[in-house]
Amino acid sequence: MFAERLWGAIDSKGTPAMVGLDPRPDHFPNEFKTSGGPEDCAKAAIAFHRELLELLAPSIAVVKPQAAFFEQWGPAGTQALADCCSVARELGLLVVMDAKRGDIGSTSEAYAEAFFSGNGFPPADALTINPYLGEDACRPFLDSAKKHDAGLFVLVKTSNPGAGFFQDHGTPPLAERVAEMVASWGEDWHSENGWSSVGAVVGATRPEELVRFRELMPRAPILLPGFGFQGGTADGLRAAFDANGHGAIVNSSRGILWAHEREDLAHLPDWKDRTQLAVSEMVDQLAPLVGASA
Repeated sequence: MFAERLWGAIDSKGTPAMVGLDPRPDHFPNEFKTSGGPEDCAKAAIAFHRELLELLAPSIAVVKPQAAFFEQWGPAGTQALADCCSVARELGLLVVMDAKRGDIGSTSEAYAEAFFSGNGFPPADALTINPYLGEDACRPFLDSAKKHDAGLFVLVKTSNPGAGFFQDHGTPPLAERVAEMVASWGEDWHSENGWSSVGAVVGATRPEELVRFRELMPRAPILLPGFGFQGGTADGLRAAFDANGHGAIVNSSRGILWAHEREDLAHLPDWKDRTQLAVSEMVDQLAPLVGASA
């Protein structure tokens, strides 16, 4: 099951760190930068990600491609996304496709099959979904994920500043209602160790809310975006983890992808050295969440 693969992969690397892949050619290292059109951008992304993924694979277990950054380049972009997923899988990395899909029944089924079946893209290990349209819109994702032994991460409380406008609305707040459904969907779909393959997205920028969400979703893996560049830190994230250091994965995108632009790392001449140092910093910061109990 996905949850078992996830914790096994994290244990093998000794860290819950995950890197988001949000390709922006104007922020690529100089040797990959391009001011060309979609095809040039996609080619640059392929070249960059192949080297980046080789650099990341020894240190982390999971990557999270953001589909929109690839899709904006049309057919060439979808090829770049497929290449990224394929290379990641060849290197033994788990792939969480960050597509945030959500639609009515048959459309949800098509989205799920696109990312899980392997008939289009190389199959992702998990997919982020938007539950706003209700349970009937989520059910095809659940069914497809079960069929393909994949996982889901349902948007519960996101890291963007305006999230509370909808997600804090109502009694109980909408985010808590979604959390209750995440827990319900995972009740009959969990591994022997008790963890469900239905996870949740809760922003790492909201550590004060983690205790409540963990109470509502005791079996759900939690994806914590917003670490680093968006202001999230390891402080306060302990509530997401159990005594074995399982329970969550922590994502940084720009903090790793743009590390070569950091002035404090200017003494390191190569972008790979700067990126590797940024990854090491993240792993070290997260170590107390898994190492203290190991």
